[in-house]
Amino acid sequence: MPAAVPWNLRKQDWAYQKLREHILTGRLAPGEKLSQERLAGELGISRGPLRDALSRLATENLVVDRPHQKWTVAEVSLADARDIYNGRAALESMLAAAAAQAASGERDARNAELALLVEQQRVAASMGDMAQVRAMDRQFHDTIYALAAMPASMAALNQLRAKSDRYIALYLADSDRAHTSVDEHTHILDALLDGDPEQSATLTRAHVLGGLSLLTGSLERQPATLSDRP
Repeated sequence: MPAAVPWNLRKQDWAYQKLREHILTGRLAPGEKLSQERLAGELGISRGPLRDALSRLATENLVVDRPHQKWTVAEVSLADARDIYNGRAALESMLAAAAAQAASGERDARNAELALLVEQQRVAASMGDMAQVRAMDRQFHDTIYALAAMPASMAALNQLRAKSDRYIALYLADSDRAHTSVDEHTHILDALLDGDPEQSATLTRAHVLGGLSLLTGSLERQPATLSDRP
């Protein structure tokens, strides 16, 4: 039976959210060719909204549209991950340092919110809810970086994040890694509360690049291509 589109979402937005999650979780695998007819039927929508959703996913490098061929889930590679993660490390460490240098009153106003996010992520990791872990991870970092008040740098970072979401999902798919991420967030938060820009930057950079290091083995084992699903 086709899925029911929520009343408060446009069909193309619903399709985008569902397909994006399928890609992040590996239900739609790297290299897999996408049948628009099958996907439209599964989502309970027509091909017009589906094409809109696919085009949006293409801007995030999650799917590829090749002339005269089916849409394809974009491949993952170690070279791509290294490029993205090193760019993220540079931007995120800079933003973390700037956040630690923000006025103490601004940081204090975020203390309870950040502590709650860390605790919510810890609970989600314990329950094996990786979608919630990813959501809390993103919100934690967004809340810190907002203190930096550097919108151009945040815009550049968000472009890299959109491309790295599948790698983050691969990393956090392991429950031990999810708990490690929570522990690292705790230390980053401590450095922020201490108003220590150097430590905030160092811990944030290590947090980002540590994820890349642990992903290396997983990415090297990824198959080059995957065939169509029936």
